[in-house]
Amino acid sequence: MMTRRRIYLVSLVLWAGFTLILTSIPNPGIVLPFSYADKVAHLGFYGVMGFLCAMWRRESGSTLRSAAAAGLIFAAVMGALDEIHQQWIPGRSMEFLDWVADAAGGGFGALCSAILPSLLPFLLTE
Repeated sequence: MMTRRRIYLVSLVLWAGFTLILTSIPNPGIVLPFSYADKVAHLGFYGVMGFLCAMWRRESGSTLRSAAAAGLIFAAVMGALDEIHQQWIPGRSMEFLDWVADAAGGGFGALCSAILPSLLPFLLTE
């Protein structure tokens, strides 16, 4: 049986990998439905990443504060690496504001890791 800790870690690794695969597609040709839709996508993808990282750290025994910090830092570093890697993908570019959206999303996801378990207690083993 998989523990919640392991489920969060596997989910985090799979989500980060999925995110990197999507951002490696050359010339995606996606028509954006509104201005800044790409920033909303960055917030969402990295928000999930920050949440999963923080929940994994919480299940590993970290304090709420250090788990949330880990979620934010992990998402910000992954976002930076992803932005750097995109400069070599045809039709993609490295953008500072995309990284800001990545970090903000990671921070929001990490914040959600502090709030959601009180509303949905099954999210933590405690």
